[in-house]
Amino acid sequence: MFQNMSDENSNNRNTWKLPDGIENYIEEGIIKTAAGAVGGAILGSIFFRSGKGWRMACSALGAGAGVGSTLERAGAFRQK
Repeated sequence: MFQNMSDENSNNRNTWKLPDGIENYIEEGIIKTAAGAVGGAILGSIFFRSGKGWRMACSALGAGAGVGSTLERAGAFRQK
């Protein structure tokens, strides 16, 4: 039973591929998002000592800035 299924799937191989050079933008996005979240968390810990969700909001703001920066650069790559 399983042998027949694997034979059928071997004929329908996916040829989809990422564009060349996109891995650099993916790597930058991960690094920028992590750096923004950590930087936001540190600043939130310093400036918002009362807690109440402000620290998490500051961390999310930093992560959002990292994602936005990556999307901006990837958009420029897409237009080339």
